[in-house]
Amino acid sequence: MSRPFGAVAEAYHRSRSEIPYAAFDWLVPQPCRRAVELGAGTGIQTRRLARFAQETLAVEPDPGMRAAFAVDGATLLAGTAENIPVEGGGADLVVAFESWHWFAQPRATHEAARVLRPGGVLATAWNLPEIVDDWTAKFWWPVTSAHDETRRPGRLILAADAPFATPQYRVLRWTWRRHVDDLVALLGTYSHVLALEPLARKEFLDRQRSLVPSDPIDVPFTTVCWRTVHKGA
Repeated sequence: MSRPFGAVAEAYHRSRSEIPYAAFDWLVPQPCRRAVELGAGTGIQTRRLARFAQETLAVEPDPGMRAAFAVDGATLLAGTAENIPVEGGGADLVVAFESWHWFAQPRATHEAARVLRPGGVLATAWNLPEIVDDWTAKFWWPVTSAHDETRRPGRLILAADAPFATPQYRVLRWTWRRHVDDLVALLGTYSHVLALEPLARKEFLDRQRSLVPSDPIDVPFTTVCWRTVHKGA
């Protein structure tokens, strides 16, 4: 599926949040000799992932995002979740941070299964804004309403015939202290907002800015994590 993120790669890298370390502790098997990250983007999550794996292969389709990628200890590969440029059966982990909902199914599930060794882990995680009151509901609606149920962030959609065990699920809650300008910049990196024409985007973001009740502000987030194990042939 086409994504507009490469055109705003620098803003994306500055604004998007990192997955908490507690999520990596739960998602990444140990030992992890090889981890394959799908939709690695600019490497926001890759930097932490590389601390948990002996070898990290970061797969990203967008040339604009790849141009902004700079992570020591990781190998960047041009490719997609539907056509992973990695040999089969050698990965301990295939993981997608904030990207699984973009992938075409069942192809992405089957590719992850091909790349993993039996007993290896397929994992996903998303940092999602938490809706706790009126202003968060109004501010984040471009994020919460951007996708239908088949492409909703936070949902692990798998091919029914793939060799995976019943997935496990975990939620982490945390707050992120942000200035209003930073929060609005973050909102501007989501696909629904990027799809707007430049003038409409500026007017929309100005309206959203007016909803934020204080500066700085502690913004509630939820990290939604899934993991499942390759059962083998």
